[in-house]
Amino acid sequence: ELKLDTRSTMKLFAASLLVLFTIGYVQAETFTYTFTCVSGDSDTTAADCTVDGEDDDVAVAETNAQALAFCNSPDNSVVDNAYATYGCGACATDAVGCVQCAAYANDAAASDCNTYAAPTIGWNCYNNAESTACTGTAISCFQASDTYNVTDDALANGGCGDCAAYAEANCKVCDTDLCNNAVRVASIMGPLLALFFWLH
Repeated sequence: ELKLDTRSTMKLFAASLLVLFTIGYVQAETFTYTFTCVSGDSDTTAADCTVDGEDDDVAVAETNAQALAFCNSPDNSVVDNAYATYGCGACATDAVGCVQCAAYANDAAASDCNTYAAPTIGWNCYNNAESTACTGTAISCFQASDTYNVTDDALANGGCGDCAAYAEANCKVCDTDLCNNAVRVASIMGPLLALFFWLH
């Protein structure tokens, strides 16, 4: 029969308490950080997001959680980007065309850091009868109007963009791919036809 004296019993008890204390001491604290991100495919919805940080020290766990707080969005420097959604969290490693931003930065909350921006798209307009690549947030080609009555090669040639640089009476805009060809021809043919009839 195994007998334990008082001293041995106390040693065993103390060792057990030490083990229990050590287990309790190293148990990680979890801190949940809450923030919001623009969500979906427009600037109309904000999603509630959470991320957890862990450490033995709850203050460090909070810092760790804040360091993991991200929002994601499309990279609008990419023309015709296939990635088009906004949401919580960092970009997935295989998410091509995605960018992320810190939802906690400079010691302050930065919710909704993934501000919505219209996507950059590509299209073509005629310029001097040649197809020219254009980029922007909406298709727009300018061209000489039907009442074009000035000498302006840049306007007569047409191109990407709007009529901001020209008088409204002499310029008009269209909004489909390669839409500014017919008026370019008309603006040239008008004076030529007038000259032809004058010569005859």
